[in-house]
Amino acid sequence: MTTREEIRGHWNQLRGRIEERWTQLSPHDLDNVNGDTDQLVGAIQQKTGQARQKIEAELDSLLQDVSSAASHATEKMGEYAKQAKEQAAQYVDSAREQYEQMNEKFREGYRQAEQTVRSRPAESIAVAFGTGLLTGLVAGLILNKR
Repeated sequence: MTTREEIRGHWNQLRGRIEERWTQLSPHDLDNVNGDTDQLVGAIQQKTGQARQKIEAELDSLLQDVSSAASHATEKMGEYAKQAKEQAAQYVDSAREQYEQMNEKFREGYRQAEQTVRSRPAESIAVAFGTGLLTGLVAGLILNKR
């Protein structure tokens, strides 16, 4: 026999199935029941005249259907979560690989600049001075136009 806890645990899903199976019940009848097995069976008996054992057997069957649907949904959610986790891990690995490539390119550029400064210090200072001078002139012109 169906227990109160089982009915209360699946009441929202089970209620729809009960309404489909016993159309004689009004929404008000089910509102008053609120998941209580004895009240539910009594309401169904009162409206349909069916025997208690038959009602309980049908409720057990409906509850098994609802429970198996809930189990299936939980199983599917687990599969989707696993897929999402795998995709996220792939994304993180790809991002990490791109970061490492960019970092390596930056380090290579820094090493090349350092070698150039060491091998040609006077030219490097002249280029830095010229770049600074041009940057200052451009910034001054922009600020004077405002």
